Amino acid sequence: MYKKIAILLSILLLIVLLIFLGWEDKQAKPTTLPTENTTEVLTEKVKIDQEDKRFQLGKKEDMLPQVKPSIAEANISVPEIQLGSFTLINTKVQSHKVTVSDQKVMFQDTAQPILIVNLFATWCPPCIGEIPYLNDLQKKYEKELLVAGILTHDSIAQDELETFMAKNQINYFISNGTDNEAFATLLATTLHLPKNFPIPLTVMYVEGKYFTHYEGAVPVEMIEYDIQQAKKQLKAR
Repeated sequence: MYKKIAILLSILLLIVLLIFLGWEDKQAKPTTLPTENTTEVLTEKVKIDQEDKRFQLGKKEDMLPQVKPSIAEANISVPEIQLGSFTLINTKVQSHKVTVSDQKVMFQDTAQPILIVNLFATWCPPCIGEIPYLNDLQKKYEKELLVAGILTHDSIAQDELETFMAKNQINYFISNGTDNEAFATLLATTLHLPKNFPIPLTVMYVEGKYFTHYEGAVPVEMIEYDIQQAKKQLKAR
């Protein structure tokens, strides 16, 4: 009997001892993460945060409007056409002093407010085809209109030019002076035309200011219509 009780007590003590040793073992082994793993996790988080900030900044920069600099800010200079002064002379040694600047052509000592400048050559068939109706326009609007034919790219001799004018019964001013080529080139420049501009080239001015121009031969009705519009413009002033 006593022997059985002693055995039971021994078993109970052993159980208590095992339970006590197991609890101490749990206390001795903490469950925290290793230091090196914690550092890696934190470092990755910082990188992610930084990349997120850069991404957000990039988005904001993309949303900013793209502003182009103005001409003044970019220091872009716009070329200006230089002033030119010329003397245009015809076969009768009559002349006109002419100034050209940008969109203005001023014939001095002329009473007519409307000016038609016709750049032409005697070897050019379309130019010759325009002569009859330029004659008619000069006669019909002699009080308001001055027609000036300017020989260009033409080396015709003086006596041949006089024969040409007589044959075509030209009744308007024709210039064959040494300033013709320089005048024609500058005139074409004001119209932003190339150096080898087409002829005939006809330009209309009202009180010296550019009104319209025609490249190549055009119907007389078109020019006459523009003369009528120019006259209305003068009356409205």
